[in-house]
Amino acid sequence: MSLLDAEAIRAAAALEGLRIDTVDEIGSTQVLMDAPLGPDPAPPRLLAAARQTAGRGRRGRAWLSPEGRSVAFSVAVERRVRAQQPPAAIALAVGAAAAGALACWAPEVRLKWPNDLMLEGRKLGGILVECRRGLPEAGTDGSVIERIVVGIGLNLFAPPVGTIGQSGRGLFDDDAPPAGATEAIIGVLGEATVTTVRRFFDEGLAPFVQAWRRLDALAGEEVALLDGGRIIAAGRSLGLDVSGGLRVQLADGIRVVHSGEVSLRPLDALR
Repeated sequence: MSLLDAEAIRAAAALEGLRIDTVDEIGSTQVLMDAPLGPDPAPPRLLAAARQTAGRGRRGRAWLSPEGRSVAFSVAVERRVRAQQPPAAIALAVGAAAAGALACWAPEVRLKWPNDLMLEGRKLGGILVECRRGLPEAGTDGSVIERIVVGIGLNLFAPPVGTIGQSGRGLFDDDAPPAGATEAIIGVLGEATVTTVRRFFDEGLAPFVQAWRRLDALAGEEVALLDGGRIIAAGRSLGLDVSGGLRVQLADGIRVVHSGEVSLRPLDALR
């Protein structure tokens, strides 16, 4: 018997056409990136694991997913594209949607740029987005299948001190989780992810910017910009730019930084 109930996840997601698979243990649910691309966009797929042994986050960081203490799943959404650039800033849109989806368990969930879910100033979870494209076939219109895989890791209980690079928080640190909470969380987050990615495909980041700004955990706070753990600049966070970058007031002016360049921490946490 599987440790996760796929039917309970399906009921919570209530999204027609969503394929749901569960495993007891896997290296990383981002393995969805590796499945062969077909000639047409495949229906959305969700893969959830009770335990990840080699989960990863942004910039190659490890993400620990011990059984019974965390949620780990990935969602794959495909479309046909031509020459446009791969979509950027999907993690921001998914973050805003995820915070809303989690409100019935924790209405105080906030966002830390670019991809962290926060609760009471500590890291609750993270979002990883990866993209894969096929090759155009001779004699066709040049379009290809693009697969976006969104991985979400969420702490049900706080990880041990020192196991992640910042202070962690669990969704149920204060109260025991209700029966079936793990599957319900995966289901509602999975539905929110598919719906958000599809809307992002059509409308870009714009519909999500105001929600993200309302949920910004560090708006107006003193922050440090880090590159590989080294502080390269410090200033005051001015919030999300419409392009998905973060506006930071530095001593020599305002700088817009992007997620591939740096990491962000509250300055007080590094003192």
